[in-house]
Amino acid sequence: MTGRRFLFEVIMTRLKTEWINKPDEDIKKHDLHLRKATGMGIPEVAFKAAGIPHILKADLSQYKAAVIRVSAGQGVIGSFAESVAAVASYMGAEAFITEKCDVAGIYEAFSRGAEILFMADDDRFIAVNIKTGKVVENDAATALGYVTALSVMAGGLSGREVTLLGFGRMGKKAQECLIAEGAFVKVYEKGDRLPLPLSGLVFDATDEGGFLGVSDLSGDIMIAAPGIPLLLDEEAYALHKNRVIHDPLQLGTAVMLAVVTK
Repeated sequence: MTGRRFLFEVIMTRLKTEWINKPDEDIKKHDLHLRKATGMGIPEVAFKAAGIPHILKADLSQYKAAVIRVSAGQGVIGSFAESVAAVASYMGAEAFITEKCDVAGIYEAFSRGAEILFMADDDRFIAVNIKTGKVVENDAATALGYVTALSVMAGGLSGREVTLLGFGRMGKKAQECLIAEGAFVKVYEKGDRLPLPLSGLVFDATDEGGFLGVSDLSGDIMIAAPGIPLLLDEEAYALHKNRVIHDPLQLGTAVMLAVVTK
């Protein structure tokens, strides 16, 4: 077994337009990939993560969800609002993007009868159910969704060891979810030496793309990877993709919607 220093920072990654520039196509693609890896699609995993029965699309259509662009900080990310709306629509909600941004967008959402609001700035991405007061933020929802997906793919996490890479905001949320599932969590932070090749169950909460190659992974690896860019290089991902759960925002957004419908 060899090792390599875990040297990169773990920070919140700002999405790039090229990662999410085909919203309707992307949600279908990632849903299909998740079904191949776990036997469950994005809606099923999202509602399982939220701890509620699966709400069918026909029943979820009663919810009207508004996506509000926020221009503060570094400004609006191209295709972000469209991607969030595509996920909400795919789940079955009646989703629309407000024409106005910021406070004017919130006012527009209320005026058009939305009860669920999606909003994001440089620091937080949240969903709010304005009728129930339920609020969920993306880090918590994404961690919950990916831990649930990893559990389904692995046939349960109770009593099993999970390697957690990164201990920033996402990593801390993931640890909480993994422990709640009964897993034993081994955390690797910046400066720690990774035991290579990695094997077993891995949760990637980093933001370093292409850090691990084929020789760094064993054949039994299963990876839940909400961190973007993906930790694996292209060759490693191609070899292990049926045992890797990864998307830029789709599963986390779906869990957000499921949670605020509770």
